[in-house]
Amino acid sequence: MKRTLFLAFWVLAALILVFTGQAGAQTNGPVSASLSIPDGDYTVGDSIPVTLVVTHPAGYYAVIPALPTDQPWGDFTVAGQSAATTVDNGDGSETTSAVIDARLFSPGSFTTPQIDIAVTDGSGGLQTVTAAPAAVTLGSVLQPGDSELRDIKGQANLPLPAVWPWIVAALGVAALAVLAVVLWRRRTVAAVDNRLPHQRAQDALVAIEAMHLPEQERFKEYYTLVSGTVRTYIEQRFGVPALERTTTEIRADLKRIDIAEDVKSQILLFLQDSDLIKFSTFRPDMDSAAYLMATARFIVEATRPQPAVEEIDTPDRPTKRRNGRQPRQTSEVAA
Repeated sequence: MKRTLFLAFWVLAALILVFTGQAGAQTNGPVSASLSIPDGDYTVGDSIPVTLVVTHPAGYYAVIPALPTDQPWGDFTVAGQSAATTVDNGDGSETTSAVIDARLFSPGSFTTPQIDIAVTDGSGGLQTVTAAPAAVTLGSVLQPGDSELRDIKGQANLPLPAVWPWIVAALGVAALAVLAVVLWRRRTVAAVDNRLPHQRAQDALVAIEAMHLPEQERFKEYYTLVSGTVRTYIEQRFGVPALERTTTEIRADLKRIDIAEDVKSQILLFLQDSDLIKFSTFRPDMDSAAYLMATARFIVEATRPQPAVEEIDTPDRPTKRRNGRQPRQTSEVAA
């Protein structure tokens, strides 16, 4: 009897583990990605919409890479790319998609390169999913059998209009151009910002704080603005392209900058915390938002240029002032 109860207990435990595993698999779900091109008659230079689709569990975040427009993408040229959008599928999964405007400039059959997409689960887990290449065929603009050369058509004989209206129009355009240049120069001179980098950063942080974004639960926008201000300050202060580099790349740049090691560590922690909020579903609180602002101000104050300290006058060596003048000396008067 005891043996029968023991066996029944273990069978029940195994069934519970099986059903629990199935439920967890349904909750998490797979992550997949694909590239697709709609059917159509494409020719040289046509816009070819390449759709990138990533399906993932709800609450995950897919980082859609931005394809460069200034260099080839395989055989394709990227003319533009839409912003990524995420749609709830209603079954515990979401679909993140973007459309790539691709062009080809020769007929034939082509395939796009594959695309690797990073997907985070919002809890620190990160995985990479690959979208397989998509194929497309471009036809020639020539009709089948159309190989006959034809003469170029002659120029059409058009009556010449009167010249004086064109002269008046040209003078008017020239006058408007001169006026636009004068106004632009005045505006440029008026818009010159003579503030130092740390002053710009301090003013920007004050303006961000006045927006009261955390009180409106707009944490992603708040963290993006504060971290962007610090990145801009680092770029202007030390010549490091912080706006274009990842936190890992900035870590290598900081090794060449002459600032205290604890300040470097604080900068890296600040950027890592900001990336966590910007690229995941983690939701901070009001205390975390206030700490972020305090850290940003500490970084600016700790790395700002320090004013030079004047030396103390001594009888054998008068001190140079900041303006380069010697202090006025008085002659002794004989008693």
